[in-house]
Amino acid sequence: MGILTPRRNQMLLTAWAGFFVNYLDRTKTAALLPLIVASLAMTKEQTGWVLFAFFIGYAAVQPIAGFVTDLVGARKTLAVSVAAFSVFTWTMAMVNSWEELLIRNAIFGVAQGFELTAGCRLVATWFPVRTRGRAFAFHQTAYTLGPVIVPFIAVPLAQALGSWRWSFMIIAFFGLPVLAAIDRFVIDRPERDPKISQEELDYIFGAEEMANKQGTVLNPTKAHSQDELPPGERLVSYREIFLNRSVFLMFVAGFFNLIFLWGMATWLPTYGVRQLKLPLLWAGSLSSILYLGSFFGVVAGGILSDKFFGTMRTPVWLLGGLLTAGAIVWAISFQPGVALWEAYLCFFVVGFFTSWTPIGQLYAPYFAELLTPGAVGRAVGVVNLGSQVGSAVAQPLTAMLIIQTATGQQFWPAFVMFAVFGVLTSACVAGTIEPKVGRPYLAYLLSGKKAKTAVGTSAGQAL
Repeated sequence: MGILTPRRNQMLLTAWAGFFVNYLDRTKTAALLPLIVASLAMTKEQTGWVLFAFFIGYAAVQPIAGFVTDLVGARKTLAVSVAAFSVFTWTMAMVNSWEELLIRNAIFGVAQGFELTAGCRLVATWFPVRTRGRAFAFHQTAYTLGPVIVPFIAVPLAQALGSWRWSFMIIAFFGLPVLAAIDRFVIDRPERDPKISQEELDYIFGAEEMANKQGTVLNPTKAHSQDELPPGERLVSYREIFLNRSVFLMFVAGFFNLIFLWGMATWLPTYGVRQLKLPLLWAGSLSSILYLGSFFGVVAGGILSDKFFGTMRTPVWLLGGLLTAGAIVWAISFQPGVALWEAYLCFFVVGFFTSWTPIGQLYAPYFAELLTPGAVGRAVGVVNLGSQVGSAVAQPLTAMLIIQTATGQQFWPAFVMFAVFGVLTSACVAGTIEPKVGRPYLAYLLSGKKAKTAVGTSAGQAL
């Protein structure tokens, strides 16, 4: 049996392709920004508003995207998202002013916002607990590879064809093969797939679960009994989703998480040029090194969660925030003349452990196990709202903390903020319930590894 023979793997590869094209499409604007600014004669302030518009559009739609994903299905949501952001990528090539670009970039952000919740829901539904962490880790490698690859696609296209507009129009077509793959390989639920084998269904849900649960109510908040639900689902109320202590703490953790992730990733090239006095090429490569570290970190974190921690998710997050903070503190000491290999190593480590934080990975498996797979879209939508607000404020907040000295700009106050937010991310995670043991992971350790019997959103989790 080949690795792509199981239907779950075909679905996963398609969802990965959608997320990869999503990030390729998203980050092409940043790669081509100098050309766009020159073409439209944009000021620094106008450029900032255009970039801000995307994040606000993306953030604002997250709760809606979560509802849509859970209520109409991940397949339709994923297809509409890929089609919509491909169309708006094409139309962005036609703009003639910064105001037009701002409006279309905001709508582009809205279109892109539906992809993540759909991908999360699919992974949560199609994979069993024991392999869910690694499956979602594979899905998340898309966001680490897109920013690394896009400069080598978007920029050469613009240079060869004489305009950034051609890059937008050509990249818009990248969504077409993804749409074809969605049509062929993506089904909302395994038991509804006519091509799946009974053996694979038993692998995903377990033979007993398949035999005992034949319900057809796909929304777990609408069912009146377990018998009405399909395999792998359990009853959950809206109160358990939206007034849940762990969901709230993840919302806050995501806010801190993306402030230091996007603040670091966006400003690294400028930091390299203005503080470290590196040539532009080497300064720009710092962001690529950061995302390369994230690629390996995502893969390692999924394996660590499934294998070493026995499908527990929160221990990886606890380590991620603290170790990211430590690596950022290392970077604070860098000044002109620092060895390039040391800077590369440092930011590779930063990227590696940043991917261990809550919005880096494992959140779809976590919500599937804390709540139920049928509620993952809504939970991810709420949490990602906080995350994307963090990414939006990261840019001006970082800029405010860069100080001017006699020798040039210094970024250490911003890096101190990033480190503090890394610690705060871990502090938020420390209060979340680890579904496998029914209590926060640190409380589990301090109790002598005594697990509570409750799994999921038990009493004591509500706000």
